[in-house]
Amino acid sequence: MTVAPAQRGLVAFSARLDRVCGHFAMLALAIMLGSILLQVVARYVFDAPPPWTEELGRYAMIWSGMLGATMAYYRRADPVLATSWARGSPGRELAGQVIELVALIAFLAPVFYYAPGFIERHSRRITETLEINSALVVVIVPVSLAVLFVHQLARVSAALQAMGRDSRP
Repeated sequence: MTVAPAQRGLVAFSARLDRVCGHFAMLALAIMLGSILLQVVARYVFDAPPPWTEELGRYAMIWSGMLGATMAYYRRADPVLATSWARGSPGRELAGQVIELVALIAFLAPVFYYAPGFIERHSRRITETLEINSALVVVIVPVSLAVLFVHQLARVSAALQAMGRDSRP
């Protein structure tokens, strides 16, 4: 069947995407901790904290939080309402994954619809102390949601694979 390699490829791509998100989340977390540590030391030891440390820590927290959310979703560590469908037959699992995909699309559609304008408005703003383009900070919102979409497509693909294996004679 020619669909199976594409399905396996999507599942593998989702796993690689999760690893990339993990690396960037850890980097953002390290930047956040480093900037906050620098701020604390500069404030209480030298009585002169650099103003950019708070802003850098805040932006790094946003990036690490959004990327961490994609990792939690991939690992199924996010809060869910019901998991009983996943313990059923491959057909039930596929139905549950399709329902989750539809719900995710309903959530993502308005975000993706308004994201270009949102990012464009931020592209005309410069942050206060770091003086970087504000779009570099907020672009993580649609990026992380696109990653969630890929992960959910991979779940549907894996459920299709399981159903295909179950239906073989």
